[in-house]
Amino acid sequence: MKKRYLAAAAMTVCLLTAGCTTNYIPDLSDEEMQMVEEYAANLLLKYDRNYKATTISQEEFEAKKAKMERLAAVRAQIKEQKEREAQEKQEQEAASSEGGDGDEGSEGGGRSSGPVYTDIDEFFGINDFDIEYSGFSVSESYPEDRAADDWQGTVHASAGCSLVVVRFNVTNKIGEEAVLDMTAIAPRFTFRFNGSSSKASMMTLLLNDLSNYRETLQPGETREAVLVTELTADQAAGIESLTMIMKTGDSRAEHTLM
Repeated sequence: MKKRYLAAAAMTVCLLTAGCTTNYIPDLSDEEMQMVEEYAANLLLKYDRNYKATTISQEEFEAKKAKMERLAAVRAQIKEQKEREAQEKQEQEAASSEGGDGDEGSEGGGRSSGPVYTDIDEFFGINDFDIEYSGFSVSESYPEDRAADDWQGTVHASAGCSLVVVRFNVTNKIGEEAVLDMTAIAPRFTFRFNGSSSKASMMTLLLNDLSNYRETLQPGETREAVLVTELTADQAAGIESLTMIMKTGDSRAEHTLM
């Protein structure tokens, strides 16, 4: 049984590796996904027992429990993302057959008409927070300063590729603490580079991944959130313009970042 849990833990690491020309979401079997879920559930029970035995503080218990609950939700998130991508692929193929242009391809896609929103939070109907683009960076891995006991792991670029880490400032603009739960919105993001090359953001286990961000912020507090995608090293080195395509449900909008 212990080997199964170790294997499940290893699979969570596999979620963080992929090539720059392939789908980032791994093709895990139902049995493998169940192992991930069982692993997270057993860790929750472990920390629950430790908490009741007063071997860890309430703060430590709550922090570890939140992390394990998020890991347990990975299975459902991956399934939903796969279903969305399959549907969008069908829509793109249908549009192409009718002479239209799509925007979800890995290396192309024309500009589609649609509203341009000044505020990201406005598009998603978020009232308590400001979400503002703050820049991007190109690196071989992210994050670079991960703690040794941080289960979220590190996203690594594949051979010949670089990660493009698009950064945002998330600010609580009301006078009381508030929770930003992007998982309830189920957003999808795609980036168009230099007006042509388009890549969807990766689905990661990063705690500050904007697409599945779920944190409590104090009044006036600002934290950083990111979206990560991958380009060839040459493409990443030549970024001159950047547009973000946002989707939720049937709504779609484009936001020029630079």
